[in-house]
Amino acid sequence: MKKSIHLVLDVGNTAIKYGHFENGILKKSGVCTDWTELQWNTFYQSHPFSSVLVGSVGARTKRLIAKLPKSCDLHFIDDVTKYPFTSDYNNIQNLGVDRRAALAGALKTHPRTAVLIIDSGSCITYDFMDENAHHKGGAISPGRAMRYHAMHLFTDKLPLLNPPEENPLIGTDTKSSMELGVELGIIAEIEAQIAVFAHEYGNFTIILTGGDAKFLNKKIKNTIFVASDLTHVGLYHLLMFNTFHEK
Repeated sequence: MKKSIHLVLDVGNTAIKYGHFENGILKKSGVCTDWTELQWNTFYQSHPFSSVLVGSVGARTKRLIAKLPKSCDLHFIDDVTKYPFTSDYNNIQNLGVDRRAALAGALKTHPRTAVLIIDSGSCITYDFMDENAHHKGGAISPGRAMRYHAMHLFTDKLPLLNPPEENPLIGTDTKSSMELGVELGIIAEIEAQIAVFAHEYGNFTIILTGGDAKFLNKKIKNTIFVASDLTHVGLYHLLMFNTFHEK
């Protein structure tokens, strides 16, 4: 089997997603959260791979890798992983694996470019990296679904809502009032964060990724590059950088 065929697994808070790479190109991606051993074997037969990089180590990961084909080489993001960027974070192990992968991905999609990465998933994370591949730091806030869940959880009467496809123009009942509060709050926050980073660091490229990226891109005034597969690209970059010594 060719060593140029690899799989990366992004173990997130709500889902496990895969990216299948051939000769450095992402050929297929999707969600594999609840796949059985049979489903993995079926996938392997149609989309073989020689090695797998798993984005985290834990109980959930152990259950996952037990289902993978035994013939593939397993690699993990752990405390000995090397990175193609430097960071001002006080401990790189405390920076989420998804954020580390996004930074590595940005080096591939936007080399030698200052970037602000906004990852809109369970949480919204912000990470700034300069043109010399130095990560300055960032911020974390609750994501869209988390904000709706919090209003329901910490009140007696507010319902549990799913994020809407479109924002209401004004709240005329409880549901639309909650939607307007959450959605406009997130848009205002993102635009304010962009302004803060711009004031501090000057010009940069904004990269928006995560599950809500396409939705939020339509709402934000700034010019933004949407990269839905940035984490996959970053995990693949880290696999190549650490195991096959490719920059």
